[in-house]
Order: sequence, then C-alpha cells, then structure tokens
Amino acid sequence: MASILIIDDEDSYYDLCTRYLPEHNYLTPARNFREVMEVLRSHAKSIDLVLLDVHFDIPEAELLPVDKTELIARYGRKRALERLRRSQGLRILDGIRRAYPDLRTIVMTSREDLPLEADAQRLHAEDYTYLHDEEYLDARSLKLLIDGVLAQRREDPEAGEGPFFWGGTPRMQQLRRRLTIIARGRLPIIIQGATGTGKSLVAREYIHPHSGRAGPFVAVDLSTIPTDLMAAHLFGVTKGAYTGATSTREGVLEQADNGTLFLDEIGNLSLELQKSLLLLLQDGRYRAVGSVKEKVADIKLVVATNENLASLVRAGRFREDLYMRLNPATAVTLPGLAQRRDDFMQLLTFFIRRVADEAYNRDLLLRYAQQRSLQISEGEAVPVTIGRSVPAQVNPGRIHLLLHPNSFNQLREFSWPGNFRQFEMTLSNILTFTLVELVERAEQIEPEAIGQNVRADVVPIPAKVVIELLRPMAELHRDTESDEEEGQDPRRVQVEVVEGSTLNAVSCAVERQYLETLYIRLGGELSALAEVLLGDATAGRKVQIRMNQLGIKLRSLKRRRAGGL
Repeated sequence: MASILIIDDEDSYYDLCTRYLPEHNYLTPARNFREVMEVLRSHAKSIDLVLLDVHFDIPEAELLPVDKTELIARYGRKRALERLRRSQGLRILDGIRRAYPDLRTIVMTSREDLPLEADAQRLHAEDYTYLHDEEYLDARSLKLLIDGVLAQRREDPEAGEGPFFWGGTPRMQQLRRRLTIIARGRLPIIIQGATGTGKSLVAREYIHPHSGRAGPFVAVDLSTIPTDLMAAHLFGVTKGAYTGATSTREGVLEQADNGTLFLDEIGNLSLELQKSLLLLLQDGRYRAVGSVKEKVADIKLVVATNENLASLVRAGRFREDLYMRLNPATAVTLPGLAQRRDDFMQLLTFFIRRVADEAYNRDLLLRYAQQRSLQISEGEAVPVTIGRSVPAQVNPGRIHLLLHPNSFNQLREFSWPGNFRQFEMTLSNILTFTLVELVERAEQIEPEAIGQNVRADVVPIPAKVVIELLRPMAELHRDTESDEEEGQDPRRVQVEVVEGSTLNAVSCAVERQYLETLYIRLGGELSALAEVLLGDATAGRKVQIRMNQLGIKLRSLKRRRAGGL
C-alpha cells in the first residue's frame, strides 16, 4: 500500500481514486500551495507519490505567485488571474521541487486546452496524463501510471548498474524503462547523444541483453571504415568481386544473424548503402558484394549518432525513407554529464569505483594499504566523502578518499565536453596523482603519530590536483569559444535544434541555448542582456525571471564564463 497525496481544488480525483484504486492510502486533498507545504512538512517522508491537478479555481489570495503585480500590469487583473488558475498546478509543482526535489509526482488534467508535455518535463514530473469523461478509463490510466512510478521507486537504483550508471533520478529511470520496452521485438532503435555519453555501452550492455536474442552482439564504427570497403564489411564479398577480393568473406550482417547489429555513426553511411540497408530492413534480405544470391538476416538493428538525423535528411545527406524505417518515434537521447548534475555525487562514486579497479591505480592502492597496515580486498570499492572531515562511522581500517566541497563543485560545474569518457579519464588521473607521492615517499611524508589521531586510512584529494587537471581542458574550451566569437555580432548565436516531443519543448531548448551563450558572451551582465534583447538596460530582472523559468542556473553559467573552474 502506497501513501498518496492528491493536490486538487475539488474532490473529483480523490473520489475517483478511493473508489477504483482502494489498495492505496490517500491523504486529505490539499487545495492550494499553503496547504501542500503544511502537509509535506508533516508527512513528506511517508508520502510515496503526489497526484497533481493543473487547473485550480481558487481565490486570488491563494494563487501563486504571492506578488502578482507584474502579471496584472501586463495582462490586466481578470486575464492574469485566469492564466494563473489555468497553470496553478505547475506553479505548485515548481514550489514543491524547490523544497522536495525528489518527491515523485504525476501531473494530470481533464482540460484539453492545457498542454502538459513541455512543462511536465521541465519540472521533472515522473509522468503526466490527460483524463477523459469516463471514470473507469481514467482509473485504468491512473493505475498504470501509479504502478509504473511506484515500481521505479521500489527498484534499487544501483542494482545491476553494470558498466553504465543509470542513477535514481526520475528522468534516467524513465529512460531505462523505455529502453527495456523497445529492446524487445524487431524494430530498430536510434540512440542519440554527444560523444562520450555511452551510446555503444548502452547498446552492448543493456539493449542486447534485453532483446531476448540468442545471437551475438556485433558493433561497427562506420567512421573508421573507408568508404570503398564499407559495403564489403557490412554485406560480405564474394571472391573476385573486385581487385583484391581474393576470397569470399562474410559481412557483419551474417555474423550478427539472430543477434544485435550496432552501427555507430550511421550518418557516415553513403546514400547508396543506405538504400541497401533500407531493403534489408524491409524484407530481411541482402546480397553480398559481387553475388546474385540473396541471403537472409534476422537482426536487431541499433544505430547511434551524435548528429541530428532529421537535419541530415533535410540537407539531403540521409534518406528519408530509411530514417522513417529506423523508427525515429522511439529514438532515445542519452544526456551528457552536464545534464546529470542531479545525480553527480552518485556518478562520482560510480566512476571512482571503476578507476580504482584499473591496474595501475589498484597497484597504488594495494601498496598504500600495505605500507600503512590497512586492509583492502580484491574488488573492494573505495568510498569517497565530500566534506572537510570523514564521517565518524567510517571504518578506520579501510582506505577512504576525502574530497573538499570546493573541489567537488569544480568537478560538478565543469562543462565536460567529452562527457563520461573525459570524466572517467580525469578521475583516473586525479586518483593516480593523489596516490603516487603518498606511496613513493611514504616514510618522508607521514607525520609522527600523536595519541589516537592517526588517520592514515583517510586520503585527501589535493585541491591543486583537481585544478591543474581541469585547467588545460578549460583553456582549450575557452580558446575555441573566443576564436569562434571574435568579430561576431554578439546577438548572432549558433544553436542546435534538437528534436523534442512538442514544439514548445523544442523552442524552450533553443531559447535556453541562446540566452546561455549570450549571457557568457556579454560578460554575465543581465543589464547588457536586457539592453540587447529589450532595448532597456534596467530590465535585467525580467531577463533573470525568464532564465529561471527555463531552468538556467546563473551560478553555473558564471563558472562556465570563468572557464569552468
């Protein structure tokens, strides 16, 4: 039985849930933000889920925001209050997220004129739904959503992580669930994401095991194969098909039969080979180079790209019919490290564990432990604490890393253009540089023990090591940006249009990129942004409010402007 809080100005949803879904415990509905916070202050730890309506027909004094002066001045009182009532649930969710960021929430409405998708995603709602006029259908829809969210909550986020860290944030759990579903069956999968986000890792370690296929996983990086050899590599070649074809060789399609074929950097496939791949996806048949005999291949095709395939289609570089056959409706995008700051601590712990298992670092840890009579077992994870001192409950016989909060913030706020690949390499270097002198100069650097204050088990990570390893990457990134921007009109900004579930989500992403770049380019002065955008240098507050609405963190941008350090 789950404990569920319903936030609604009426009893209709409460009555619906108690009648059709009696297996859960429902708290008395909260009618406005004040009541919501009163309930959460008393019961937040025991609440498993929140069901939140969007439209609230409540008195003006109960509506968020408290200060409505600017909205009333802009729209007039009647229209401003109407807009606030139409979106009050989303404003309440914004307030909840500030105080209780991990509280799982489903947004719902029965009004067809209230688009939910973009705002629900922006405010990190676990799910959303449009309800109907049929109580049974609504109850069934809600039950599916509730059961799905509660199932995610019951999962141990770190269980079965394997080489890819999913984390416990709702967005990553939803991505994991989506991949589990689309991994089954024969339909292809498109994985999108920047370099270093783990596309090949997800294909190999998650999609293929969940596909239910008995055949092998075969990966091909199309960016490494010469154009004139690509057809033979994919489809195979018969002896004598061309000069140098001295024997008949099978292609990766034959190798991957009854398994999974992963084609990385699919945008490098020529238009001619795209047609051949399209025919394979249509009827499962293909011909080796130089052969008239058809072969059959039953494969699960997974393709990856860090380019926008829809843009390549518009540019004439990718066939539209192949793009549609690749199942773009279920394409998944792996977020970069900069987009996963909500679970950065868990990511840091996960990758520290991985780099500590590397041969050289493992040898350093073993030598450090032997020199100081500490215990370290094969495969044992090395814990890391963020703070100025190690918690008292830490086992003094085990090695424990200590990272200063300032160093942690530098790592978390760095832009990480190389994403997880760059992050893992940096952490590996940090561990190496931290340990090497402690091991090689153990007798000279260990102070004499005074009383019981010996803490050789604690290994502080020097702040200087973190700074010195980040600085060259920050300077490279900064120099690249300055070269691109030199001589440009500051208002001219290049943005990347990424596909979204709604036009509103796409436009918000574009606006966010524009404002972030402009902010950095104009030296972080909100008055300068207001002058450029609104022709009024005194309107910086308006710009800041809009940036906050888009989820832009000014503190992070200030660090980026300083080079990521």
